[in-house]
Amino acid sequence: MTFDGDQVVVEGTIWGADGCKTADLIEAAYDSGADELSISVGTTEMTDAGDMCTQAIMEIDYRATVTFANGLPGTVVVSHDTGDGQSTVTTATR
Repeated sequence: MTFDGDQVVVEGTIWGADGCKTADLIEAAYDSGADELSISVGTTEMTDAGDMCTQAIMEIDYRATVTFANGLPGTVVVSHDTGDGQSTVTTATR
């Protein structure tokens, strides 16, 4: 996670249940009272995958860029599904 100029860039890896999954930005929300950006990443089926998918747990890299007009948030919280019904949460402060 990086704070760069007027942008927050979040990069990570999420697990997919098979080769037909891709990362999906579920939510990006800014709470001005807490000065906190929350990003949630999950998986979804690829629309162009067809019927041929590998049957293996896959690592899926993702990148989200959020641009702010009035200064960067003080805290960024990123959560993503670990594939077993749990989620991983990472927090960074400026």
